[in-house]
Amino acid sequence: MRFQNLIRAVTANIGIKIVSVLFAIILWLYVTAQIGEKQTFRVPLDLANIPESLTVASEVPKEISITMRGARSELMKLRFLSRIRGTVDLGGAREGRVVVPLSVAILNLPSGFPAGDAAITSPKSLTLDFERIVSAFVPVTPVFRGSVSEEMIIVGQPSVNPARVLVRGTAAAMSGIASVETEPIELKNRRSGFSQEAMLRVGEGCEVVPRSVRIEIGIAKRAVRTMPGIPPTLLQEEEGFLIEYSPSTASLTVEGPEELIDGLVNDDLSIILSIPPGTRGTSRIQPEVIVPQGIDTFSIDVDSFEVNVVPKR
Repeated sequence: MRFQNLIRAVTANIGIKIVSVLFAIILWLYVTAQIGEKQTFRVPLDLANIPESLTVASEVPKEISITMRGARSELMKLRFLSRIRGTVDLGGAREGRVVVPLSVAILNLPSGFPAGDAAITSPKSLTLDFERIVSAFVPVTPVFRGSVSEEMIIVGQPSVNPARVLVRGTAAAMSGIASVETEPIELKNRRSGFSQEAMLRVGEGCEVVPRSVRIEIGIAKRAVRTMPGIPPTLLQEEEGFLIEYSPSTASLTVEGPEELIDGLVNDDLSIILSIPPGTRGTSRIQPEVIVPQGIDTFSIDVDSFEVNVVPKR
């Protein structure tokens, strides 16, 4: 009977008892939330208004540690809902080392939190080394990885747009920079020309504008052709002399893009014999060969011509 009486006493007016317990819990939570306390926060640190002629050469912390005092509920909202940041204005910076004290004035505290409720605990100040910025326009050098197959050929020189870029950095970092290289561009298995955006690589302490360039490169099928029976052209400054030479013609073997090679005629190729002033009698002269732009390599079947210079009768 006693156990039944206990059960009856517990379950009597159970709804009112549950509501009372819930109300007590809510009241306790509310009272607890109003208790004042201090909490530590890690907030991002930004540097603003750095003069364009200067750069910060020293290491700068990405975050600072602050403490906030207030009601627990308000601090919880601040931790999860607000975005506190520290911003240091460096508009008046000069070249050299500067120590910048940090105060709560750099914090973007939300309304309801007076500056007196906040404090910066670490670091208390920033030691910044400002160095002068040097800038220069330098050419871009494309870098390639691998090579096209033997049956293909690169046509002409790669096109780079823009061909020159602006590089900015400290005087030490800029020392010796004569050009900027691209990230490696793969050539393996390429069977036709292509255009590709390539990022630029610069050393630490430098920045480049723009960050990338467009590389265009022509690739065509390789062709080889021998052009026989090409007579040399004589270049002579003196008059009144008769020039005989042997052999009367030579053959040129040219190599390049198939379309260009197939369209060549003998008149497109030149073998030049330059006769130095004062040359008399028989001598051997090495020829100069002129081929159209786009020819990759060439060879001539005659190392030198025998030339005989005699006065005209």
